[in-house]
Amino acid sequence: MNIIAAGLISLMALTGSLPDVMWQGDANTSSAWALGMGNAGFLEVSPIGGLQNPALLALSGGGLGVELSGGVDLAIEKRTLLIYDTFGSSIGESEYSYNQGFQFLPGGAGISYCGGSLPQAVSIGFGWVIPHTYQYSYNRIIRDDNYVQTGDEKLTITGMENEFAVAFSIAPVEFLSIGLGGGYILGSRDVKWEVTRVAFNDSDTVMQRTLDISGATARASFLFIPSNRVFITGVVEYPIMRSFSPETTGDSVSWNVLSDTTDYDLDLPMVCKLGAVYLPGNNLQSKFVLGLLWSNDGSMEYAEESLNLHNAWGVRVGVENTLPGGPTARFGFSYDRSSIASSLDGMAFTGGMAFRAGDYALDMGISFSPNRWRQTDVSALPSFVAGDSLTVEGSNTKLMFSISKTFAL
Repeated sequence: MNIIAAGLISLMALTGSLPDVMWQGDANTSSAWALGMGNAGFLEVSPIGGLQNPALLALSGGGLGVELSGGVDLAIEKRTLLIYDTFGSSIGESEYSYNQGFQFLPGGAGISYCGGSLPQAVSIGFGWVIPHTYQYSYNRIIRDDNYVQTGDEKLTITGMENEFAVAFSIAPVEFLSIGLGGGYILGSRDVKWEVTRVAFNDSDTVMQRTLDISGATARASFLFIPSNRVFITGVVEYPIMRSFSPETTGDSVSWNVLSDTTDYDLDLPMVCKLGAVYLPGNNLQSKFVLGLLWSNDGSMEYAEESLNLHNAWGVRVGVENTLPGGPTARFGFSYDRSSIASSLDGMAFTGGMAFRAGDYALDMGISFSPNRWRQTDVSALPSFVAGDSLTVEGSNTKLMFSISKTFAL
């Protein structure tokens, strides 16, 4: 998980608690196959999947493979606040804000070449992927104690990380493949906060903050094949560095950040991934995948002080069945442990379809992620105030398409 605590913002005066994904970034799924199989991208045998797990390039067979993916994302968020009477008793709930955003979801593009087949397969791949996106919007009407509108508040966050990656693998024997890879990362996150007040004698507030991100990531992976139906793979992903360049303009607002104007570097934790693929060999050509992820986020420090995060982990489960002479259907599930608080843990229910036409393949994946948490449960979030009764409910729906083709050489 990519922890960018430097982007954590605090709008203490007006904004309610902001979700985990807003400042950590949403871990992006790079292809429709991965989305449909429980976000198990590092278990995908494809040009894009090989950028995340170089050892899998050895399974792509001889030839040149090309893949392109992208999609859309629909996010819905509703916030409600408990209302109390003059005696301190709860008398119901009031809608604090309701937000809905629809946006393009970039995936990635990859090209891979595999010379020969197992054993002694040598493969190489390169491409472009989006490790994390920073997309969040928040709007609400500001009211006083008598529920009279006094202004409008709008918070918009955009940006993403771009990774230009390469991968290489070699299979010295029939049951083992070893891969190395990495990428250079460039990205940014832009935050704009606007408060428009009704009263003419009250000035409006407009504030912007830009955070430029750069760095590099190294990967090493292996693929072990104990039988023709079982594949075991592991990936170690190490962020070599992350550099941040912040810039703030506009009105003065209290930001809860590591640095508001000075460039700095942050050491991110190593991410370990372990997965298995099982092919039962039935008439449906079934494929079962299981993936485990772990990241030592609890060790993160800034200026030799702990950021008070928890170690993060995740689970990926997926199944694929191919109908005789027809399309392929996929179903999956993922669970991710938040590094901030357990009430912010995320889960997703996924599915997908695939259609083949000669050397072309068209894949579609969809995921639905419900979430619900209370501000009083998460004291680490920026605008937490003891005793608040804010409840946040929402969902995130993603739809992604991928197209790929294999050229025999």
